[in-house]
Amino acid sequence: MKTLKYYEEYLGIITIGIDIDGTISNFADAYNSLYKKYFPDKEPNIVDDWFWYTKMDYNGEKPEKWFKDKKAETFDLAQPYLDAVITINNIYDFIKTHGFKLNIVTNQPTIESKESAKIWVDKYGFKYDDIIFVDVARDKWKYADIMLDDAPKVLDTKPLSKISIKVEQLWNTESVGDFTIPNIKGLTINIIKEAIEKLK
Repeated sequence: MKTLKYYEEYLGIITIGIDIDGTISNFADAYNSLYKKYFPDKEPNIVDDWFWYTKMDYNGEKPEKWFKDKKAETFDLAQPYLDAVITINNIYDFIKTHGFKLNIVTNQPTIESKESAKIWVDKYGFKYDDIIFVDVARDKWKYADIMLDDAPKVLDTKPLSKISIKVEQLWNTESVGDFTIPNIKGLTINIIKEAIEKLK
């Protein structure tokens, strides 16, 4: 396509970043299932905000510590959202025809969770060029021109020169994306084309 060829020359290689948890992976359900496994006599909270897990009882242990220590295990239970694999792979195939890149860009708190994340995306057959781990959510913007994410800390820190694609979740209703999709299945090649156009 002439327009895409022009922007490739104008901008160089465009990199699309894809988040994992809450974007292509149903992390919240996996975490609640893991909680129930460790605390069978307790009920996990309904996932209705970003910090839902902090309101649960961990028998005196701090929620943040339990979350960090068990994060790697969530990948054993996490399932991709409906059509996540085919959607991302179709986008990957499309952008590769223009010489662009697709990276998995994720914030994982431990060495173990980083290893588990890599195993998880490979297990389910997601296509990507590289997997990049950041320690601070806003640092994702260092590795992507177009970022697909659900996290307010990512969406709300977007540089003016970048493009965000927001995946709607209950915890990001007040965040704004350049583009908004109801779920990963809603990501289309046309949206990617429009996002590339908007990078001008």
